[in-house]
Amino acid sequence: MKNLPRKPELSFKMYELISGYWVAACIRSVAQLDIADKLLNGAKTLSELAKETDSDEKSLYRLLRAVTSVGIFEEREDGAFELNDFGSTLLTEVPGSVKPWALANLGEHYPAFGELTYGVKTGKVPFEYAHGASVWDYYKQNPEAGVNLSKAMAGMSGAVLKTIIDTYDFSPYKTLVDIGGGNGAMMFAVLSATPESTGIVFDEPYVIEQTAQHIPEDMKGRCTVLGGSFFEEVPAGADLYMTKWVIHDWNDDESIKILKNIQKAMPLGGKLLIIDSVIPDDSRNTPHAGKLLDINIMAMTTGKERTLSEFKFLLESAGLTFKNLIQTATEISSIIECEKLI
Repeated sequence: MKNLPRKPELSFKMYELISGYWVAACIRSVAQLDIADKLLNGAKTLSELAKETDSDEKSLYRLLRAVTSVGIFEEREDGAFELNDFGSTLLTEVPGSVKPWALANLGEHYPAFGELTYGVKTGKVPFEYAHGASVWDYYKQNPEAGVNLSKAMAGMSGAVLKTIIDTYDFSPYKTLVDIGGGNGAMMFAVLSATPESTGIVFDEPYVIEQTAQHIPEDMKGRCTVLGGSFFEEVPAGADLYMTKWVIHDWNDDESIKILKNIQKAMPLGGKLLIIDSVIPDDSRNTPHAGKLLDINIMAMTTGKERTLSEFKFLLESAGLTFKNLIQTATEISSIIECEKLI
């Protein structure tokens, strides 16, 4: 067998890909030190930042020099650092903040990726191997981390909710239920666009306790929360059911059980929207966001990102009829519309 021709540029490209976690680790440190927040009201010197973060000045400079080299923050000629638009994505408690995702993804999630080969060889969940508990039990046992994850998902949702609202007409539906609705961001966005509708956010009780505290004032008469397990039963009789980034967390048997419970609760003619990444069936060798997102799912849960054919199998098994695949502006939030006809 002939040796492949040596291409140094490909070696350097591979080094770049392998070393990508260096930048991610720097971003996590910047998030832990609240650097963006400390620059919100104006530029600060290295000495000021070192004092405010209780950091070694020389080491902090090396960290900040690294992140500014990839466009996060600005280093001025006088040596001070200032916030820019890119760095502002790491601000605390602002809509669409990426900071909670940085803390989770490079925090409790990271050990799972170190055990990815274990998952590939065994078919088991790397997160469970790394932490000795499922991701769901981990967050029940570590509620502060669970709250941060909820914020992380809200930040991700913020980037796609507008595309969902702009793509799908929710106005014909008067009663809605969001299954696994988390912090309620999806329901709040839908109700904001449909002022005549009412909705229920349904999720685990420990999640819903937080959601109830964040219902917007102008929606408190139209939005309620309900705690429970979608493996047991879900609220019945709504016109429209929604589930965003939920089905991909579970294997086929678990997903079918969830969908059967939703189907049982739906009235005849009721609709269900499954919002997930849908990998094209014919996408061999082509880029798609769902292909890498699938590795995150594989590391963390029993689930996977699916093709449309795989979703159709789930729907048929649950007694639901596939109606339409609606593409939005992002590859991680396609809409699978289905209906209960029997």
